[in-house]
Amino acid sequence: MSRALRRLRAEHGQSMVEFALVLPLLLLVLIGVVQFALVHHAQNVVTTAAQEGARLGAAEGGDPGQGEERTRDVLRSGMGGTGEEFAVSASDDGESVTVDASGAYPLIFPWFGSRDIELDATASVRKEGFRSGP
Repeated sequence: MSRALRRLRAEHGQSMVEFALVLPLLLLVLIGVVQFALVHHAQNVVTTAAQEGARLGAAEGGDPGQGEERTRDVLRSGMGGTGEEFAVSASDDGESVTVDASGAYPLIFPWFGSRDIELDATASVRKEGFRSGP
């Protein structure tokens, strides 16, 4: 019986050592998953902002300037201060309104290559309105 007790006592701190060795790897994976989710969310915000701006600019009585401002509003509300730094442009070709939004999104870990990732989206919506003819 004493031999079994000695064996248990000899392995007493083993689980703590294993946990200490695995913890940094687990934290790195966790932070990587969080970073991926943040970048995915930011890309969705940029895409939605471009679509919203194009819809407003193409609506009856709308113009590309209104669409550009709507795009900036959605970027600000969805991304906070980071959305302020995005470049937004809107154009009207007579048939449709196109809105482009692009900018840099900062990463949590800047030492993994670049400090930010480029996000961009383009949306084009046909103009609404009554037209004569078929």
